[in-house]
Amino acid sequence: MEARWRRTLVVLTVCIMLSVAFEIPDRYKKPAKMLHEICVAESGASEDLLRQCLDGTVHDDPAVKCYIHCLFDKIDVIDEDTGRIWLERMLYILPDDVRDAAMHLTRECGHIVTPDKCDTAYETVKCYFRAHDEVIKFCHLLMQD
Repeated sequence: MEARWRRTLVVLTVCIMLSVAFEIPDRYKKPAKMLHEICVAESGASEDLLRQCLDGTVHDDPAVKCYIHCLFDKIDVIDEDTGRIWLERMLYILPDDVRDAAMHLTRECGHIVTPDKCDTAYETVKCYFRAHDEVIKFCHLLMQD
């Protein structure tokens, strides 16, 4: 995925996750759909299980966990050695009104590391859902038709 698309997705992802009244602009739908399709193909995750996140359920299926890891990997916020999610890498490109919320997620969930990188991504996302109500909007971005 080219760098321009990656940066667009990074900003959009965090803005959607943390913005109360955010409508998804059409220009972001194509890169989000591409990211979703790439990660479904790489992980083998079931669309039905992934759609459960629209109701706030993050399924603990191994393929779903690796789908989540893929998403973070493609936007380049994963430490390659530990699998830890580094939202700090995005702070410099985030709008000011979203930066504080991203820092909150980092404080609450940035410590999570497990022996398996897919599990780390999964546990981090579960923590995000607990830490900030608006994270569910990320599911709406990825599950769009």
